[in-house]
Amino acid sequence: AKMFYYNSSALLEPTTESSLLKAIDVSKKFGGTIFFDLNLPLPLWSSSKETKLLIKEAWEAADIIEVTKQELEFLCGIKPSEKFDTNDNDKSKFTHYSPEVIMKLWHNNLKVLFVTNGTSKIHYYTEKHNGWVRGTEDAPTTPFTSDMSQSGDAIVAGTSFVPPNILLKDMLLFH
Repeated sequence: AKMFYYNSSALLEPTTESSLLKAIDVSKKFGGTIFFDLNLPLPLWSSSKETKLLIKEAWEAADIIEVTKQELEFLCGIKPSEKFDTNDNDKSKFTHYSPEVIMKLWHNNLKVLFVTNGTSKIHYYTEKHNGWVRGTEDAPTTPFTSDMSQSGDAIVAGTSFVPPNILLKDMLLFH
């Protein structure tokens, strides 16, 4: 596989955590791109410090990381700029944080950090560039659904077929 994708659920049990870390090592050995979609379960939201310790090794192994705006605010200790509501996807709600905020979470292996909030905008940060691109609205599966959680999945799908350096170049040109 060209990309190894995982999220924080594999870190919740010692046996799955050790298996995950071994799989990351094997993927890196064979040149795989390591993608961490934080996907932080609510029980881990009790302490930023504890959560950072739990995810530290998996976080630092990643070449690409995707977090939601709410996860970013939690990890950085930022008071949320608005109430999260998946039914209110107004484009004006999506704060683009400064690189100084993001660099608190940066590590040497990281190539790009994506921050999503629904699907209207996908924010990206690299060591030298940052910005955002417009997303697309998720098509409702029924008239009663409004799932806005697919941005991370779309990033994974896109980066699976396009090397990160080309993807970023295209994002910069598109923006």
